[in-house]
Amino acid sequence: MEQVIEYKEKGSTTKGIIFAVITLVITGAIVGLAFLTGKIHNVLLFQISGFLYAVAAVLYIAGVFLKGEKMQKIATLTAFSAWIVQSAGLFVRGIEAYNLGIFHPPWTNLYESLMFFPWLAVTLYLFIEKEYKIKAVGAFFFPIIAFLIIWGHQFNTEILPLVPALRSYWLYLHVLASFAGYAGFTVAFGASVAFLIKNNFEKNVPITPFHIGGFIFTLGLSVVFGYLTLTGAKDLKTMVFGIIFILSLLGFIYFATYTLKPAGKFLPKKTLLSEVALKAVAISFPIWTASIILGGAWANEAWGSYWSWDPKENWALIVWLFFAAYIHGRTIGKWKDSTSSWIVVAGFIMLLICYFGVNLYFPGLHSYATE
Repeated sequence: MEQVIEYKEKGSTTKGIIFAVITLVITGAIVGLAFLTGKIHNVLLFQISGFLYAVAAVLYIAGVFLKGEKMQKIATLTAFSAWIVQSAGLFVRGIEAYNLGIFHPPWTNLYESLMFFPWLAVTLYLFIEKEYKIKAVGAFFFPIIAFLIIWGHQFNTEILPLVPALRSYWLYLHVLASFAGYAGFTVAFGASVAFLIKNNFEKNVPITPFHIGGFIFTLGLSVVFGYLTLTGAKDLKTMVFGIIFILSLLGFIYFATYTLKPAGKFLPKKTLLSEVALKAVAISFPIWTASIILGGAWANEAWGSYWSWDPKENWALIVWLFFAAYIHGRTIGKWKDSTSSWIVVAGFIMLLICYFGVNLYFPGLHSYATE
């Protein structure tokens, strides 16, 4: 028996190595092709990856409702293909920056972060999907990834020199840890929404005209005020639009957990979805904590103070408190049902404010991130 287990472990390790080598070869081939032809630049690669993620999102959603294993496998393969193209884009952007004499990691402004953060999130998601054999979460996860990458191309895509405040080794530590936290919390959000839908399905909660009407109404509000918020000027009116957008987004998620209840038939068990969410938060929360500590050390070196009550710092702390409450509730065993999932959803909304709202609408020491 021990020999069989040992053989399986060796076989699994060998497959993993072969898979990693093939992935590196394909990524390297795309990078090499980009520089040999001179026609494939990083922005094009990111655009292609955004398109592939959108296709993957559609396939994941179809896979949930049609319960087709082949379609789910194609969805995963499409998502992985997008990840490879995106990986190549990050490498190409780094090399292009080096050739321009202004090398820096690809996460120094809003455009670059909107390419790098989804890449990290997909990396974690694909790992969790493989470990737990769970594909349904992709239906709630990849629409977010596709939107972020496609929408991110409205910002300045040029490679620019770093501002003085960012010319520090802390850039590699603090910012990387922050984005790793963003990534994990996004995966937890997808699993939590799936849990809430599955929970309503198992409890056989009736779908009323109120739920359907609320779903359509809040969806419309989210689209309209989301557009006005993301394209508006940095003024009080746009901030009001942003508040309405956040409230309508929360309402949309609430009504979606009822209106999409039939999809619960095809979702995995609640215990598995809950475990995926907890695993994602458990991985990300210590990293997020480290990012706050590292940020304080960098702030003290750059500005002479560990904490300046900057809007970005404040919202990072709010996000930390939400997910600390989630872990506390799960640990003491009192928040294992829908309450803990709603805390993750609320924490993710706070994360969006921290990531987008602060950068775009709250002037502060982190304002350079929008350049």
